Amino acid sequence: MISDKNSNFLEKQLKTLGQKVRLDILKKLKNSQNDISFSKLQKDVLEGNSSTVNLSFHLNALKKCELINNTENGYYITQFGKKIFENILSIERILGEKSKLKMIRTSKYSKELFDSNKIEEFLITEGDMELFLARQIAREVEDRLANLNIEYLTAPLMREYTNAILLENGLEEVRHKLTRLGTPPYEVFKLFNSMDSRLTPERFINKLGSDVSEQFILLNLIPKNLADLYLSGEIALLYLNYWSLRPLSLYISSETILSYISKKHPVITNKIETSRDCLKLILYFFDFLYQVKQFYSEDVLLGAFKSQFLNYVLNNDSHVTDLFTSQFIRFSQSFFDDRQHITLELKNNSGDPLTKRFFKFLAERLPLKGGPLLLYGYSSILENNMQYIKQNDLFSPPLRDNIVLYNNDGFNLLNSTNIKICNSKQNRIILDKILINLHMISVEANQNDDRFFDLLQKKLDSVFELFKLKENFVKKRLGTINEWNSLIPHIFGEKNEGIINNSIKSVSFFGLNKAILNHCGIELDRTESSASFALKSMRLMKNLIKEKNETENDRYTLSQPHNDTYLSDSWSNGVFNPGGHSKAYTSEIIRENSSLSLVKKISLFKKFEDIIDGGTIFNPKITEINAFKKNLNLLYKSKIGAISFRNY
Repeated sequence: MISDKNSNFLEKQLKTLGQKVRLDILKKLKNSQNDISFSKLQKDVLEGNSSTVNLSFHLNALKKCELINNTENGYYITQFGKKIFENILSIERILGEKSKLKMIRTSKYSKELFDSNKIEEFLITEGDMELFLARQIAREVEDRLANLNIEYLTAPLMREYTNAILLENGLEEVRHKLTRLGTPPYEVFKLFNSMDSRLTPERFINKLGSDVSEQFILLNLIPKNLADLYLSGEIALLYLNYWSLRPLSLYISSETILSYISKKHPVITNKIETSRDCLKLILYFFDFLYQVKQFYSEDVLLGAFKSQFLNYVLNNDSHVTDLFTSQFIRFSQSFFDDRQHITLELKNNSGDPLTKRFFKFLAERLPLKGGPLLLYGYSSILENNMQYIKQNDLFSPPLRDNIVLYNNDGFNLLNSTNIKICNSKQNRIILDKILINLHMISVEANQNDDRFFDLLQKKLDSVFELFKLKENFVKKRLGTINEWNSLIPHIFGEKNEGIINNSIKSVSFFGLNKAILNHCGIELDRTESSASFALKSMRLMKNLIKEKNETENDRYTLSQPHNDTYLSDSWSNGVFNPGGHSKAYTSEIIRENSSLSLVKKISLFKKFEDIIDGGTIFNPKITEINAFKKNLNLLYKSKIGAISFRNY
């Protein structure tokens, strides 16, 4: 039994605690790890009622019951006060549970009773929060839920509710870690009700998964300052949904593929005599391509394709050529977009009948966009096959958009993102291409040269940081995949970590012409001073990249931008234009409507080509076939690294 003395003491305590303002004082002091001054207590507890409530009276009442005490720094709750307050909260919870039990509909599609311990565990496990603080927030969530007039909460809403309380308590970093990934129902409904004929069930699911992957990268994987650079359009990342999972591109010699097939199917490759043998080899060839397809985002460049494979597999049987070309189209279409995901090197073209048939069949089957990108060594074309080009429509639509002429007197192999492969005998991973928005730098620099170069250097440092992050992500992710680990010894001859470390890392830029116009007041092709500033900017990037390679023994390169959605999905003049039809920027170094003659365009372009040595491509914008044929010799004599006649 409780003695009369204890009974009187209990009655006194309950009477003291019977006023809400005193409970609020205890709660405030308990949740603080430091003493709180009188003025702060008055502001936080009484808010706008300080004139009507005598705070000193309530503080003295709590002190008399030994629930609180004070020092020179302010008031604090005693150990005795903490125990009493904990029991009061327990009583509140019991009353709350009795009056209204909250149900939670979990993410596993089941229902269960609300449990504050799970909130506490969630905050510690996912938010990396200290136990004391996690318990405090969990109690606050529970207390506030008791006042909500709802029967049950969904798991996402419960997470959002907790996150709102975290923000109120100034815990933004914890909230950032706990943000739920997903697509808003409105966006899912838009996708679900879309009339896009290409939106198959598989693409529907892939799209939703891509959204989550992108959110995960920006919210959880990369630091906030780097994510903000992407979100503001200051840098461009390609294939954000796969950015942390796999490299951008691969370079593989055709000889490597044949060697791989011969180990798997020695009977086939040792003796190619009949059309049946050719058909089998073609199917094994594409089996390999489908196998590696999952390990890159942009394209695979097949070196020496004509000399080491095309000449080997084609014969006079049109069925073989038909299967070969149709398989290329099917492979390209398996990516569900309009990009070119395979590039074929055709170094030594002699205009032979089998090659002509291959291109004839390919031209007949090419879609309006997509299909393989074809690299022609233009030295041999122009020296040996001038009549062949002039008499055929090789550079007329639709093949024109799939052909790049490259100077095969040097190392000028390019993939579809304008990244150069310098050593055609060594298979290589292209880790990524990250682009800096020069136009936005020019806006911030406000026509101050030193400021422009300082900002450019800072952006480049951020790009280097992003490359290191991606290198570690891809190394970790691919290193766990058995299929990748079984393939790479055959392709690269070394283990996962080594080939990722030695991968090509392409630094690029976009918005060059707008940057120069904004900074210099005139386009780069119109005055020597504007061209000089543009070249100086490129030279700075090249020198910083060279320094990085020398100090860290790395493989960064500087390449020209390529045509892709980032040119329109970017900030332009402070306005975000996601997926817009009009391009905010161009991939060309010399603007399309330049009034320079072709000779002067070539001369100016070659100055940039000397600096941007990681991959450039010149597009003279010749759309009329007779004009094209007329200027072939001029282009050939220029010895430009790569030329495209694509009409974007």
